[in-house]
Amino acid sequence: MSEEGWQLPEDWEYSGGVPERILKLKVKCPYCGHTFDLELAESWYSMGMSVACPKCGKEFPVNEHSEVLGEVKPKKQKA
Repeated sequence: MSEEGWQLPEDWEYSGGVPERILKLKVKCPYCGHTFDLELAESWYSMGMSVACPKCGKEFPVNEHSEVLGEVKPKKQKA
């Protein structure tokens, strides 16, 4: 670690120091119909980030071809 300590991204400051929500998604490929689970930050989901199908390899916008199952709860870290 450097002398400056940890550097938090600017987004951390804009969010008021609150960690971003991680969404649990059920994604269905529009090309081959393969379904798979994915965990993705809410901002990336909202922006329509493209993901690649693990079966056929084609890319598509995740927010148009998925269902939000819930939020991933942060795991407690051991002290």
